[in-house]
Amino acid sequence: MTKHEEKEKMMNELFSKRRSFSNIYNDSVDVLKDTESELNRILLQNQKDLEEMTKDFNYSDEDLKKLKSDIERDFNISIDTPETVVLGKASKEVFDNIYRDLSETIIGQDGACKAFTTAFRRPYVVGSDPQKIRNSIILYGSNGTGRHQMVDTMGTLLKKYGLSVSSEVYYLDMARYQSSSQEVLFLQDLYVALSGKNPIVLIENFEEASPIFNRMLAELVLEGNCVLSKRYTLKNNQLIEATNTLSGDVIDHLGGNDKVLVFVSEKNPTKLMDIFGKSFIDHIEDKVKTDKLDEEALVRIIDQLIESLVQRCSQQLEMEVEIDHSINDYLKSIYEPNDGIDSLSPTVKKIYNEMVDIALKHDDVNKVKITHDETIRAIFNETSIDLNVIDDSKAEREEIQKELDEIVGLDDVKNYLLSLENLLKINQIRKQKGLKTNEISKHMIFTGNPGTGKTTIARLVSRMMKACGILKQGQLVEVTRADLVGKYVGHTAPLTMSVIQSALGGVLFIDEAYSLYRGKDDSFGLEAIDTLVKAMEDHRDDLIVILAGYTKEMKEFLEANSGLKSRFANIIEFSDYTGEELMLIAKSIAKGKDYVIADDALRPLQDYFTLIQAQNDPNSGNGRLARNLVEDAILNQSKRLLENPDAQMNVLERQDFRLGNE
Repeated sequence: MTKHEEKEKMMNELFSKRRSFSNIYNDSVDVLKDTESELNRILLQNQKDLEEMTKDFNYSDEDLKKLKSDIERDFNISIDTPETVVLGKASKEVFDNIYRDLSETIIGQDGACKAFTTAFRRPYVVGSDPQKIRNSIILYGSNGTGRHQMVDTMGTLLKKYGLSVSSEVYYLDMARYQSSSQEVLFLQDLYVALSGKNPIVLIENFEEASPIFNRMLAELVLEGNCVLSKRYTLKNNQLIEATNTLSGDVIDHLGGNDKVLVFVSEKNPTKLMDIFGKSFIDHIEDKVKTDKLDEEALVRIIDQLIESLVQRCSQQLEMEVEIDHSINDYLKSIYEPNDGIDSLSPTVKKIYNEMVDIALKHDDVNKVKITHDETIRAIFNETSIDLNVIDDSKAEREEIQKELDEIVGLDDVKNYLLSLENLLKINQIRKQKGLKTNEISKHMIFTGNPGTGKTTIARLVSRMMKACGILKQGQLVEVTRADLVGKYVGHTAPLTMSVIQSALGGVLFIDEAYSLYRGKDDSFGLEAIDTLVKAMEDHRDDLIVILAGYTKEMKEFLEANSGLKSRFANIIEFSDYTGEELMLIAKSIAKGKDYVIADDALRPLQDYFTLIQAQNDPNSGNGRLARNLVEDAILNQSKRLLENPDAQMNVLERQDFRLGNE
């Protein structure tokens, strides 16, 4: 073989191997491509499966914190998280839209709506820590100016424009926590308020709360979170005091969790300094004031109320209702600036209820016209009906006066109550005219022997104050020491507060009140008194407390507790009835039972009562003596009637009253 042939053979072999190597490489590349494609397919499928499995999972901030803690412990690593997260500027257009929607809903409060919107935009501009409070706002103004509606509407708008996953506003009513013994209850409610999805926590009635809980709120505002005095764990979503100090899920502080706190009050922010301190007031930059409604806003609100009434009648009652403009004028005339919209809503509600009655009681009523001319009248099918929408307080007051007039004796007590009523009425008028009012105590002390009419007068006081608009409800809650003082440590304050809560809007009548204090060692009784005194101050506009008891014992009771004495300027003595008054009471009791007392029995009755009263017994000279005597006479009369069926059944004869000297 020549060298040339040998060279050619080598070249062929070489190129043949290269071709073989190329094929192997190409085959390998194809395999790798197929493997990569299959791997991507598997990963994509796994991702879809994972998304499907976790789409319904909702992890709270506490869950994520615990997961972070577990990872750091199990893998011995540290996960850094930024202390402050600057969110940057949110869209100005979004907040312009929020302001527009808010001011269209809350009529007559354009300035407050603008300031409130700015307060919610502020954290987006200056930045905030998601583990702390996002912002704190004081929203203040008179009742009926739309403060609560403004907060609720903002919650709705935050969700509408994608700034929150929830529209819920959590209401934290601090009036529920007036004693330090309610700490666990308060912390549980605060934990729920701060850990939920709600973007806003509305805090109200903090003037009535225990100072210890207000200090926690102040710490939340100033520090973004508050440190707890004890360590807690979660069990069934309830805070339980931790007993195992090594527990990994101990809660020793409450973070703000990016919530906006809105403190709602009637008072000017400077007057809140006594509650929260100067640092708290200075720290809050957004102080939003709602104004009393001007003429234009009032007209728009009345139009809105009437439009809502017409729509409701159409939708619920299938009734076309035409509202004459005289109704607008009437609503305008009954508007009370201090009550705002609340002074109009009850009348509109009554009109609707009257429309419901018409729809139920009359057939084929499709169209109704409502007008006002001295009375509010509904006109339909050539029929005219006066609607009962006028406040019945006047009729109730006349009924109370009638009952007062029928009460025997107690002239000094009656005159005092009428004088107090007149003074309270004048104060209301002065307040409506923007004049200063004289702050007077409405709390009373009734002293005297049992059966002298104290409970009866207390019941009339509650109704009278309701009819005059001083009290909202007018109920009488009658209690004794056993209803206020607990049986073990930590029981008294919540027990007393529950009684006070039931009496709000009315009168709390404490009989034998001197039994609340049994000496300086009676810690339970002192706790009940302290709780009562604080509640009287916190609810001075919507609670009247009347203490009742023997004259001597009540005097000693007040001297032992100067705090009570200073709050009860109205001490009313209920004197024992005279013999003549007891005779008249006996006649009234018999009349109430459909009996009459024979004329020849009246003088002996009066002489008997006078004789008993002269014995100077605490139970003499009281109405119970007269009642017992009448009831005994009815029993004696029944025996007499069986022996003499022809006798008058409704007459109590002299012989039926066994007076002891006959």
